[in-house]
Amino acid sequence: MNATNDPLWLKLQVFTFDHEDALTFTQRLARENNWSAEFAQRVVDEYRRFLFLALRAGHPVTPSDEVDQAWHLHLVYTRSYWQELCQDILGRPLHHGPTRGGTAEDDRFERQYAETKVSYARWFGREPPADIWPPSKVRFAPQVRFARVNVAAYWMLPKPRVRRLAAACFLALLSLTTLAACATKLEHISFGNVLPLLFLLLVIGLAIRAARRGGGKSGDGGGCSTGCGGDSNHSSHHDSSSGCSSHSDGSSGCSSSGCGGGGCGGGGD
Repeated sequence: MNATNDPLWLKLQVFTFDHEDALTFTQRLARENNWSAEFAQRVVDEYRRFLFLALRAGHPVTPSDEVDQAWHLHLVYTRSYWQELCQDILGRPLHHGPTRGGTAEDDRFERQYAETKVSYARWFGREPPADIWPPSKVRFAPQVRFARVNVAAYWMLPKPRVRRLAAACFLALLSLTTLAACATKLEHISFGNVLPLLFLLLVIGLAIRAARRGGGKSGDGGGCSTGCGGDSNHSSHHDSSSGCSSHSDGSSGCSSSGCGGGGCGGGGD
């Protein structure tokens, strides 16, 4: 079982998401999720694999949050999605809709997500990349809250980075206070009394550097800039029903469920 020579995979590989627009699909995906261009391109490639699995896995499949963001955006490009993808490439519709919610649904989607990753490894001969297909405990982390944010009007700082910055500011204030106290007592300057001051400056520099480096991997939007609103119970889950490969008319078994439990996206609070 290998996707390499499957006719569907060959067609998906040459399917074009980006056209000669001022803002391409991949560029828009990067902008709306605060991702790097390289990371957004990798997500698009993983979205291709998810589309393949939706028809070939033989069971309901659930995407990661990153792949789901590509799916969300693609649905906005209605001609590309419904005509060029579903009609011309997949040969049947692949719908995206809300779940009924509840514990049973949550459990079902977690199970489907695990099965999807197993099928991924079976069809593509390797494990899915962990930064795009994270573990279930990350994908379905509790108390997730997402909202669309206008980044032109608001600043977005990941909470870990804010905590590090606050710690750096505290150390800086403490160090400056110590420096002021030392300065009032210094009658002459020598290497012995300057050394502690240099050490304090080094601590300040390291603390500020740690604060700047905090906040996640390159290309990680943290789910801050786009997504679905909802309660804070559970992250969203989506599946593509099994049977897509067995129904010739595409009339049943091809729908997929969408945001259930609260907020499109994975990750912590």
